[in-house]
Amino acid sequence: MAHGMKSSTLNTSFATLVCLLFCSAFQPARSGKPPEQHYDLGGPCKDNLGVGVVESLAAEHAGDWDRLVALQKQSVRDGCAVEYRWEKLAEALIKAGRRHEAVSVVEEMDSRGLELTFPFVKQFIDDPLFKASRPGIRIQHLIHISDARRVRFREILKSIPANRRPPANYIAKGACPFECCQYGNWTVDNDTDLFAAPGSKRVVGNARNGDRVVGLTGEVHLTPEPVIVLTGGDLPKNSIAFVLDYGGEGYWSVYTRGKIVSTFLVYEKYCLHVSDSCGAETLFPEAKRKNPVWWVKVRLPNGVIGWSDRPDNFNGKDGCA
Repeated sequence: MAHGMKSSTLNTSFATLVCLLFCSAFQPARSGKPPEQHYDLGGPCKDNLGVGVVESLAAEHAGDWDRLVALQKQSVRDGCAVEYRWEKLAEALIKAGRRHEAVSVVEEMDSRGLELTFPFVKQFIDDPLFKASRPGIRIQHLIHISDARRVRFREILKSIPANRRPPANYIAKGACPFECCQYGNWTVDNDTDLFAAPGSKRVVGNARNGDRVVGLTGEVHLTPEPVIVLTGGDLPKNSIAFVLDYGGEGYWSVYTRGKIVSTFLVYEKYCLHVSDSCGAETLFPEAKRKNPVWWVKVRLPNGVIGWSDRPDNFNGKDGCA
């Protein structure tokens, strides 16, 4: 049942990756005196904007890891203040079997004051060399604090009455859950049964491969995700909020204080540095979360209208494609 929504999320993640590859590559370097360089990049930082993205992708595809490392070092030299470039260098070193050197890159990032995010450093968490490093020791301390906070807030969650929570089975009507998402003229990529209503087993029609149909609306069925808010703004600091459906561009519908607000929010298992790039932490492991299901309402060429939980069988949903 969750197949369509899960695939759409993957498509969104791929679009985000492409943006990171090209947008982050051209992020301007920060002003000020450059920090002392400890890790050998094979040359000085130049703060140029160019980066061989195509060449790096080709080297990775060919499994030429030493070439990939050399290209990523060049990329860092051309923009030493861009965190993403350092992350890609560390990942290239891991692929090349040079894990100790990758840890040195993390230490260099830390010494330069670059942000270390949990999605990036989690690949080093169990590495003894990283654990003994300065950033490793600091991050282990932060994780310990976060784990203790999570235990405390799980107890607080138990005390929140049902009338101060969103429904356990929440339905976001009219939702279109990714950047540039649009309803309208679609084409069918795979034969798809249409049902009388979301969750119904009664088939009312069939969209055939190649048909031109109209996506009328949709709704996302989900289980609200409780998070610990670590920043202020639309969501009270040190409160529990419930993340609902995604609206695109980093904005989510979030239930807080008895109402639903649309707000920019990035949340992770651990926020190693509380900021706009990580403003809340999850209360429960990812394995316990249910995938949202996106149901779409479609009109066939013969006028028949029905619902499908296979949105990826329809093309035309992405207005930016």
